[in-house]
Amino acid sequence: MNEFLRKKWEMAGLADDYIFNKVMLDYDICLEVLRRILPDLHIKKIKLPNNQQEFAVAPDAKAVRFDIYTTDEQGNHYDIEMQVADHHNIAKRIRYYQTASSMEAYDKGQPYEQADDSYVIFFCNFDPFQLGQQRYVLHKHIDEIPEQIIEDGQTDILFNVPSLRHDVDPKMQAFLDMIAQRKVEATDPLVVKLKERMAIVKRNRKWRSEYMRRSVYEIDQEMREKKIREGERKIRDGKLELLEGKRELLESKREIKEGQDRLKEKEQLIQEREQKLHENQQTIIKTSIVAMKALNIDETTIRKEIKEKFNLSDKEIKDYFAE
Repeated sequence: MNEFLRKKWEMAGLADDYIFNKVMLDYDICLEVLRRILPDLHIKKIKLPNNQQEFAVAPDAKAVRFDIYTTDEQGNHYDIEMQVADHHNIAKRIRYYQTASSMEAYDKGQPYEQADDSYVIFFCNFDPFQLGQQRYVLHKHIDEIPEQIIEDGQTDILFNVPSLRHDVDPKMQAFLDMIAQRKVEATDPLVVKLKERMAIVKRNRKWRSEYMRRSVYEIDQEMREKKIREGERKIRDGKLELLEGKRELLESKREIKEGQDRLKEKEQLIQEREQKLHENQQTIIKTSIVAMKALNIDETTIRKEIKEKFNLSDKEIKDYFAE
């Protein structure tokens, strides 16, 4: 485990959220990255970046912890996040981050129109919306007039780091290439600072220990979540098997019921046939008795003849002659 974590630490780059956070804590780097993301704002200075700052929209609400949080001299708020894995909840996630960041933009008693602007920036190691863009800038708009942007002071910016489209300007592209560990121009001042800062981070024993502890926790957490998912899968499979068993049981019951119904029908048919045969036999016997009496054959002979021919009991013979 220690060897695995050591290699993981050595190989980790800006795409690792822990390394990203420690590198972006550098004032000059954070300022330059924001300038490259938002060149039109002409940001002159920012407050010292703060990482893992936590906000709660309400006392009983889910808290949000920002990777990198800062403000500029105009009061604009910036949250910078590194998203390593795609949990397929990016839209809802950025909405909540923006809500928390925007709450900081409203001072008590301040008119709404004086609220500071809020920027939430996600660097994603995947295409956040699977639309092939390298950069996604999100604003509210009117559905009936899509080109009409609502200027509410909120801006969401998401970068698809693996993208090779090169739709951003060269300076921004250099930073994205650094995150993706692609070849970059060594003379770019930001690239030089990033490499120097990463070397400082990697030499920091405290951060290395913290990284390894966090990695162990994440591995344990991943294993627990895997076991939970496996348990949930088994439960789902068990439920499906139970439903299938119930379906088969119902099908068997239906087949049994149909079989019983067919058997009853056959039994009824047999009874009807036996009844018909019995009635026919009675008719024949009665006709034979009448015919032999007409020939003046004595009753004893008739009884004997009928009994032997139709295999009747004495009682049955008696019943025929009693009629």
